[in-house]
Amino acid sequence: MPRLKNLAILAAFLALSYLFFNLATDNGFWHNDDFHSLEQSLRIKEDISTIFVSDPPFKFQPIVYLIYYFLFSRFLFNALGYFIFNIMLHGFNSFLVYILVYTLLDDRTIALLSGVLFVFTVGSFGKSVMIMSGLEDLFITTMTLLTMIFYFKHELSQESKLFGRWYMLALLFFLASMLTRTTSFSILGAFLAFNFFFREGTGRRILNANFVILILLAVAALIVKAVVFRYTPPLYTHHPGTARFAVLAVKNVFSYLVRMIFPIHTSHLVTESGAAVRFIYRFATEIRLMIALTVISYSLFGFIFGNRAIRFFIAWTYIMVIPFAFFQFPSDWLNIRHLYLVSVGFVMVISSGAVFCSRLISGKMWQRMVPMLVPIFFVLVSRFIVVQLDRSYESKAASPNSTEMKKAFSQRYPDRVRYEGGELLYIE
Repeated sequence: MPRLKNLAILAAFLALSYLFFNLATDNGFWHNDDFHSLEQSLRIKEDISTIFVSDPPFKFQPIVYLIYYFLFSRFLFNALGYFIFNIMLHGFNSFLVYILVYTLLDDRTIALLSGVLFVFTVGSFGKSVMIMSGLEDLFITTMTLLTMIFYFKHELSQESKLFGRWYMLALLFFLASMLTRTTSFSILGAFLAFNFFFREGTGRRILNANFVILILLAVAALIVKAVVFRYTPPLYTHHPGTARFAVLAVKNVFSYLVRMIFPIHTSHLVTESGAAVRFIYRFATEIRLMIALTVISYSLFGFIFGNRAIRFFIAWTYIMVIPFAFFQFPSDWLNIRHLYLVSVGFVMVISSGAVFCSRLISGKMWQRMVPMLVPIFFVLVSRFIVVQLDRSYESKAASPNSTEMKKAFSQRYPDRVRYEGGELLYIE
């Protein structure tokens, strides 16, 4: 029965994901990373070893490139197939969020609400699902969530055997995560937070053998990537100095957290939106300042008075956002795509707050539903942003710039690709 229930919940998340994002299936290819992914698929067709290439504009993410190649071999230049895959993977990730929260909190209502908010991309607002190359964000989240679910199951089961089935699965997906976009040290940070907050429940030391093995594995993988595959992380061309570097990094962390709650920033989406959005944006600086203070206050309040699961997910949100605060640093453009994985902690905090507040006033007839207005508000905001993004991406896919990128792509591979009728065609 539990297995059938989980299959039904998974099916529901997949259906919700499709219903919410089917409007994006005609967005087409328009982003630079879209064409880099297609180019890599053509290269893999000739030489499989190119999956390990990390020279710009390519990244060291061999598993992701294999997935792109798998999709390319079936859909070629038909963007619809890629978007359907993204949408289904997003639905699966939402199911994993539900499993993760339920594993740690043992509360199905909060777990379901967390999964529902995630499927509606509350806190990340859909950008990763609505761009073909957003697969990179979706897949690393899949690997991260699977790694954590199995690691937590092993630790909470108090299984004495070091290499039990749950731990071996955690090792497997942790290794896989290192063959995608680099987030292994964020995962380790989240494990360290789990070991600290759940130490009484697991009965293990914070730096236990299971955790140390993962650290050694991550270091070994980093050495192999550097020596064997000649991978080097992107270097900053302009370093502002240590003190300013630290200040800007902290500023970026809070800027990302604020954008999970208040995603409006300078863009054509604001200038072309209705009068209400433009009016709100006039006070954007003041609103962001208030939200930043609220985030800091709630974080402190949650750490002091929250249960261990809430403390963990608050820590998750900060730990996961820290690496993104350094991307393209110090001139970092805050890209909400980076918030896709980070938002797992955010949706859990919103869900637990709404459900716990509702239970406190459970005897108050309709008043007990008032706390649910908060998650409903975020879902409505997310829907508004998704619709605006869809219009923007459709416009970009049909723009002269996109046309030029398609023509340039076909000219680089004239023996295999041609541009005809506004579309790319594969030459058999």
